Amino acid sequence: MPNDDLGKEATIKIPVGHLLAVWGILSEKLSSSPANEAFTEEEKRAIWGLEDLCEKELINQGYFSLPENEWNQLMVKASEFVKTISIDYLD
Repeated sequence: MPNDDLGKEATIKIPVGHLLAVWGILSEKLSSSPANEAFTEEEKRAIWGLEDLCEKELINQGYFSLPENEWNQLMVKASEFVKTISIDYLD
């Protein structure tokens, strides 16, 4: 194995539009939905932890305390943006 230090931080590059979309999916569809009842406690923690990391990065990028209508417009733009992302499985 490359390095067994599983606490070592990894860095990924992700466009803000993709980050917004991922955070929306994690927070609105996976974190507390009936679907997550099939997840183990470890899987739930992984989802919640990723949601927290995404939210912290969005705050760092300045995406916080937006009025609801602006937030909704931003999320629509993020949904449109992800349609442009290259996907290995689909390409």
